[in-house]
This record gives sequence, structure tokens and C-alpha cells, in this order.
Amino acid sequence: MAAPSSRKLAIIAGGGALPGLLIAAQRGLSAPYYVVGLTGFAAVAELGQEPDAWLRFGEAGRGFELLRAAGVTHIVMAGAVKRPTLADLKPDMKTAAFFARIAGKALGDDGLLSAVIAEIESEGFKVVGADEILSGLLAPEGVLGRHAPDAGSWADIKAGAAAARALGLRDAGQAVVAHNGSIIAEEDATGTDALMARVSSGVLVKMKKPQQERRADLPAIGVDTVRNAAARGLPGIAVEAGHTFIIGREAVIAAADDAGLFVVGVTGEGLGLPPVDVPPLIYVVATEPSGDQIGALFLKALQEEAQGRVRIAGLGGPAMAKAGLRSLFDTADLALLGIFEVLPKARMVLARVTQTVADIERRKPAVLVTIDSWGFTGRIHERLAQKKSPITRVRYVAPQVWAWRPGRARQLARWIHHLMTLLPFEPPYFTKYGLDATWVGHPVLESGADAGDAARFRAAHNIAEDETVLAVLPGSRNGEVSRLLGVFGETVAKLAAQIPKLRVVVPTVPNVEARVRAGVAAWPGKPIVVTSGPFDAFAASRAALAASGTVSLELALAKVPHIIAYRVNPLSALALRLLIKTKFVNLVNVLLNRVAIPERLQSDCRADLLAADMLRLLNDDAARTQQKADFAEALKKLKPEGSVSPSRQAARTVLGFLVKPPR
Repeated sequence: MAAPSSRKLAIIAGGGALPGLLIAAQRGLSAPYYVVGLTGFAAVAELGQEPDAWLRFGEAGRGFELLRAAGVTHIVMAGAVKRPTLADLKPDMKTAAFFARIAGKALGDDGLLSAVIAEIESEGFKVVGADEILSGLLAPEGVLGRHAPDAGSWADIKAGAAAARALGLRDAGQAVVAHNGSIIAEEDATGTDALMARVSSGVLVKMKKPQQERRADLPAIGVDTVRNAAARGLPGIAVEAGHTFIIGREAVIAAADDAGLFVVGVTGEGLGLPPVDVPPLIYVVATEPSGDQIGALFLKALQEEAQGRVRIAGLGGPAMAKAGLRSLFDTADLALLGIFEVLPKARMVLARVTQTVADIERRKPAVLVTIDSWGFTGRIHERLAQKKSPITRVRYVAPQVWAWRPGRARQLARWIHHLMTLLPFEPPYFTKYGLDATWVGHPVLESGADAGDAARFRAAHNIAEDETVLAVLPGSRNGEVSRLLGVFGETVAKLAAQIPKLRVVVPTVPNVEARVRAGVAAWPGKPIVVTSGPFDAFAASRAALAASGTVSLELALAKVPHIIAYRVNPLSALALRLLIKTKFVNLVNVLLNRVAIPERLQSDCRADLLAADMLRLLNDDAARTQQKADFAEALKKLKPEGSVSPSRQAARTVLGFLVKPPR
């Protein structure tokens, strides 16, 4: 294979002969390369040269610096390594951050390698497989050498191939030993040599994991494999043709011939095995805290509706991580709002779009579902549409074209195949441009906001029954928090002067927690910052002051009287005034087409006005009763009558596209 002249390849070398063969191939092509030896695994004698650098596991930060300094563009990982323990790693900051992101996920070897590859590519390098460079090392189909399997061995090979596939689907190993048609041993983390040490008969069968990341850890055999098999009394070895390296083929064949063993390359089709039933992949993207919550409910419903027979990948935050998603990268920096907030980070956003599109194209999901941030996810859909990608593209949560930027409806019709909306009046805005749309309902109804425990919250935080609890929610984005904390603090001070036993609770999210804690530290009312779920706090609150957003629906579900307030960058505010087409920004008000919840925006977002509104909701029982009645009326409009939960309806819609893709 000829190497592109603009490419410089880094060979990340473990143990064994494969890294040395890659080095020899690069030399033969007169192609530039850079060798990184993994300390404790790579050997100079096997490499045929001293590495350009030695690197131990845990030095990811230093490794990326070395590769950039060397002008590396592409990376291949090859050779035997043992999965490190955290104690072995002694991780630098870069490595520690990586393991923190995947903490709590039960990753097998392939899952971990996929995570490592995603991390490397997020740094701007392209990972390639050793088979792209050394395709001649892959096993051919058929018998290699003088000895062939007999009828009994063929039966063992077929049973072993089916079992090895099943083992691979669990990401638990690549090899089994079969004897008399039964599986007598399976590979585990200790490897193939340890597997053979546990048996004294049977055929060794090695198969690629069906969902395997080909760019790392393809199965391999060499002369030592043959010798170990002979020493354990095995009659032969079967490997998956086209997916298994035979290191030193001539030497392997000679060793097998001398030992009286067969070596054969097989395929599932050739053995008469059914096609591998790899569950379809659904790729889900959410970049903001509200979208992360919607995404988590969707993922849970997806797995329940599919009975676990789907795989998931994509981008998300902490809630989606708990639902089983391993995010391609940390999405915190993408939680941006406002035209002039986005512009300074445009280069970063576009780089993340490129990275995400590349990951989608590599993984080839059956369906792509994006949830929020059309400024980011719309670019993903646009690029895939321009490339005429066959991937079914679905949008969950419609851009609010009824409020501003109606032209986006045409964009969606050009770039996606189906839209799932939260609000009943949204589909017609899109169907008139030929885009099919389904109203699935609003998943806030499943959030649990109405199931908080006031007594538990008061007891946990030593709040007396005669103290008045006020919830203050300054937003989930850094820009929101920076603009609202000050005026919210002034409002709290005015309220505290009139309500002697006022206690303030401030629910927040991890990406802004530090800023919120610092901002409220000097507030009156002995503020309690809550990060582990706000619903008990809502139940204990007499009223709330909140940034405009989905939280207003949560407060409505919890029956907490509240007002909403908002400020954006002045230039963004000017642009929005020219673009916004609706009378209201709060969804309760939009659904009712009247003011049920006071909206204090931009110049009206002042402490004197906010305090006056809040005092009315804290003290006026008639106003409180009216708001709660308005909440009930609005919430009835958030779900089709008689349907399943919104998230289940969304999951059923997406799963339906696996059977019949949208037109």
C-alpha cells in the first residue's frame, strides 16, 4: 500500500512482531514514520530499531505533545499490551480526565479501545488500522500447509466459530477451544496462551468480534501460537479469514507442518453460520443540560422498547452517561446561546462538528437522532445531507420556528428525514415544506418534577417549618449564570429584607456549579446549592425565580408558583428583537396564549420588578391559586391523549425506522 506523501505515521508499539513489520513496511515505502515504544511492552529487538520516544501508559498529555512536535498526522496502534490498572497508570492530567469521563462504564477491551481511539481523534490525529498497511498478513480462506481438518475437527470449528462470535458480542474475548462439538474453554482477559494452558484437547478457534473496532486488536496468531497448541495436544487452529493476522506466515505453516497441526482460514458464510446479529446502532446527540435530560429519558425508553437489542453512541452529558452513553467528547463547551456568544467560539464549534460527522460516518449508525442546539446539530445534518449519506436522520425537539427564524423549517426539510415535536402546534410549521413530523409529547411529564419530597428536603438541610423556601435558578449555561446571578442576588436581598425567615435554595448543574457557588456565597437567606436533582427542593419551595427555559415546565409540574427572567448579550438582544415572531417566550404562556407566568426580559429584568413579582406570589393566595390552575391547563396540552409516555413514543418512532425508513 502506498502511503500518501502528506502523511506521517506514528507507530504506537506494544510487544510482539507486528510493530516491527509496520516499521519495515514504512521503510519499504520510504514513507515518514515515528515510533513510540510503550514502556514495559515494546522491545528494541522486535522493533529492529530504538523508538523515537518511550512512553508509559498514563502519559497521554506528553504523548500528544510528542506527536505534534514530530509532525505526526496518522497513528497506528499495534502489538501486545496488558490492560492497565489505575495503580499502574500513574495518570497525568490528560489521562486522568479521560478515565474520569468513562468512569462507571463497564467497558470491555473493544469498548475501551474505541474510547481511546475517539480520544486520539479528538486531538486531531487520524487513527488507521494495521490491516490497512499490512493487508498481506491477513489470513486467506482455506487450509494453509499440509494438514487439513477431519470431519470431527470441522464440526468443532463450526461450533467454535459460533461460540467465538457470541463471546465477541459480549466484548469478552476472541477465541474458544471446541472439542467433540462442545466449547470447553473461552478466552478471557488473560489471553490466548492462557486459554490453551487450561486445555489438553480440542481445536483453537479465533474470530474477530462482530462489532470490533478494526483499527485495534484484530486477532493474530504466530509461531508461538502453533507451538503452544502443539504442546497442549491440540489438532489444529482455525482463524477468521480476512480478519486475522498471521505473523510470519511461512514460519507458521512450517511449524504447523512439523507438528502435524492444521491451520485453516474460515468464514462464517463458508461454515454455514447465519449472519451475525449485531444490534443496530442509534447515534444520539444532545449538547445542553435540558437536551441531556431529554436524551437520557429517550435512551432509557429506547432500550426498554427494543429489549436491549440496540446499541447507542453519540454525544451527551451526565444524565445520558448514566443511561449508558459514552460521549464522543465533553459537550460542556457547546452549551452556548445567543448569536454573539457563539461567534467567539465558532472555530471550536466547527471543529467539533467535523469530529462528530467523522465519527458518525465511521460508525455507520442506522439512525441519527439530534435533540438540541440546531446551530451545532444542524451543521451535522447539513454535511451528511450534502454527502448523500444513507443514514436516517431524525430531529427530536423542533427548533422554535414559530417564535423566530422561520426559515429553519426549510433547512430541516432539506437536511433531515423526520421530525419529532414536543408541542402539539409545531408539526404544520414543517409539514408544509414536505417534512414528515410526529407530535410525541413533552418528556418533562416524565421528569419526576411532581414527585419531590418537601419534608425530606427540609430535614436534610435543617430548614424549620416556619421558614419560607425560595428556589432561585439562574440557568445552566455560563452566559446565563454570569448575566443573571447579580440581579437575582439583588432580588433576594430585597426579599430577605421583607421576609425575615427566608431560606434560599439554588439548584444548578455541574458545568456551572463552581460559578454559582461563588456567586451566591454572600447572598442572604443562607443559600443551599443543590446539584443532585432539584425536585425535593421544588416540593419544599413556596415560589421560584428562574431563568427562562425548560425548568419553567418542571416548576409548573411541581406546582411551584414562579416568574421567569432573562438577559442576553445586548447585541444578541437587538438581533432577537428583530427576529422574534411570538408574543411570549415562556412555554406555559405560549400554550395558553396569555400571560400566566410573568416574563421579565432584558431591561425589565431588574431587581425591583422581580422582587415585586415574587412578593405577590409568596403572599397572595389568589395569585398562587390562579397560577396553579394555569399550570394544570397548560400541562394537559403536552401529550397526545391516551398515548404512551413521550419518550416511549419517540423511541417507538425511531425504532420503526429500523423496519421502514422514512421516505
